[in-house]
Amino acid sequence: MELVTDISGPEWRDFLERTPGSSIFQSPAMARVFRHTKGYRPRVVAAHRGSAMRALMASTTVSYGKGRLSPLSSRSIVVGGPIGDINAFSELLTAHDAISAKSVLLTQIRNLDAPLDLRPFDSVAYRWEDHLNYVIDLRAGERAVLDGMSKARRKSIAKAEESGLEIEQVQPNRLDLAYVLVNETYSRARVPLADVSLFRSAIEFLRPGGNLWTFAAKYEGSACAVRFVLLWGTTIYDWYAGSSEAGRALHADEWLVWQILRKGMQRGYGTFDFHGAGRPGKEYGPGEFKRRFGGRQTNPGRFEKVYRPLTLKLVKATYNVGRKLRWAPG
Repeated sequence: MELVTDISGPEWRDFLERTPGSSIFQSPAMARVFRHTKGYRPRVVAAHRGSAMRALMASTTVSYGKGRLSPLSSRSIVVGGPIGDINAFSELLTAHDAISAKSVLLTQIRNLDAPLDLRPFDSVAYRWEDHLNYVIDLRAGERAVLDGMSKARRKSIAKAEESGLEIEQVQPNRLDLAYVLVNETYSRARVPLADVSLFRSAIEFLRPGGNLWTFAAKYEGSACAVRFVLLWGTTIYDWYAGSSEAGRALHADEWLVWQILRKGMQRGYGTFDFHGAGRPGKEYGPGEFKRRFGGRQTNPGRFEKVYRPLTLKLVKATYNVGRKLRWAPG
């Protein structure tokens, strides 16, 4: 098995088209988005046997620190995990670790589906962690999807509809306003948000190929909620969302998800994937928000490998102190 880190676009796309379990997150288009995002650096490792690609793993080094990427503030994220020939997974992971261990604190593999075999990951010291998700079957139709929601969710959507909300696509010249709404939501949750260049790049490189929807809910002419979703095959992946306090009061977030579900059904999509709902047994607001839409609960799980345990412990402690200081009353 030969491992390579330089793959042509056509070969990469051809492999994804013929490989079960592929997604937008492992595509060259998404790598291009990350390449043009501040604080992001995409990488790919592929395994060849003869002239044929057998397996692939796309990753992204992410840093929310200022300035150049630093091992103290960087992690490697792999969404969807390695795909293809499972016999090549341990080699892909080992090759990835040899590169990433020099520049990040840890690697986190965020599975989209539960892995069939944990052994390739165990063999190279990746630790499994349960992590939930909710998936909605759009093929059931509008009535069945709406009936599957909680009573409170249906009521909030109906109330939002009565308020006169309108939906519109976010255009590039309105992106900064949409980003403000996303940033407002992440600030409330006290978690860092990617630079606005991520969203600019997504609109530039994903929208032309039909891989991105960006919709805003408007009330009396002003956007009060926004949602970015990714599209691949027959699946819609929830990605980023945000709303103002006014939008929350109007239940614009719930209403906007419902509008996207309806558009997905109308255009023949089969699945809406909420893309993560937190750990089992741990209180997590976004997970509860997603649960009430009535989708099927899954446990695709995650893998994690820490390269610098002591440094990570120190960074986490510093981060927690910083959050407390930043969000202290007054």
